[in-house]
Formats: sequence, structure tokens, C-alpha cells
Amino acid sequence: MLKAYRCLICGETYLGETASDRCPFCGAAGKHLVAAAEWIPHGKVALSEQSYQDCQKALELELENMAFYQCAAKKTTNQIMQAYFKRLAKQEGEHAEVLCKMMGIDEPAPPSVTCPDNDHDNMEGAHKREDEAVQFYQEVANRASEARVQEVFRALTEIEAEHLIISSIYR
Repeated sequence: MLKAYRCLICGETYLGETASDRCPFCGAAGKHLVAAAEWIPHGKVALSEQSYQDCQKALELELENMAFYQCAAKKTTNQIMQAYFKRLAKQEGEHAEVLCKMMGIDEPAPPSVTCPDNDHDNMEGAHKREDEAVQFYQEVANRASEARVQEVFRALTEIEAEHLIISSIYR
């Protein structure tokens, strides 16, 4: 029998017999998936000035990374790399949406970005981007005074660290 689960990070709904080991939308660990009836909606968060600035920088990172991965997915001729880049683009888009909800703003359009014409250089770029995100998100999680900001940035750190591992394998 299918049950409804919701992600405490992105709020998306997953249907399955059991909770997944990770959110299929944002990539958060399965510990963040709860029965839909237990889900707590998180909207705009009362943010300190520092946390708002951190969320704004993170939003810019996520939107730029989403656009980069969309570009890389279009340029690759390898179906495995295309699937990888497409999935990362979707997850980065989910992360941007979460940040916008916390900030209480509409999601801006992603910037125009270019990417190399080959998978090797795109994986190098992916690795650099993910490493930057992991470092920054750890800092934010550690300095934030708001529990929701800490929760989200810890989850994002875990997700981006997994992206970093994957990019290490394929570089």
C-alpha cells in the first residue's frame, strides 16, 4: 500500500510503501522524510540580517549551479553524464525554492551561464562549485541563530557533499 511522505527540507511529497533513503526531489537524507500527517509547513522564517545575507548568497549559488548543470546536460553526448547533470540541476532548483520560501521572496530567474564543451571540464567545474557550496553551507549552519536555517543548511551541506563525491568519481 502506498503511503504519502513529505520532506522536512523541501516539503515535496513522495509516495511509496516505505520512506525512501533520500528525498527524490531535493536529495535530503531519508531522515528528513516523514509521514505526510507529521509534516510541519515552514514558510517565511524571521531571519537575522546575517542569515538573510547568507540565504541570498546561497540562493545565488544554487541558481547559478542549476543553470550550469542545465548547460552541461545540453552539451554532453554521454547519457549517464546527461542524467547526472539533469538530476543535479533539478536538485539545485529545489534548493533555490527552499531558500526563497525561508526568505519570503519569489524565486528569481536563473542567470545565463556558459559551460565548457566537454564532460571533463564540466565535471571539474561541478567539483569546484560543490566544494564552494559545502564550505559555505557549513559556515552558515554553524553561525545561524535560527533553528530552521541550521536545519536547512546542515541538510544542504550533506547533499552538496554527496554531489562533491560524485563529481570526484567522474573527474
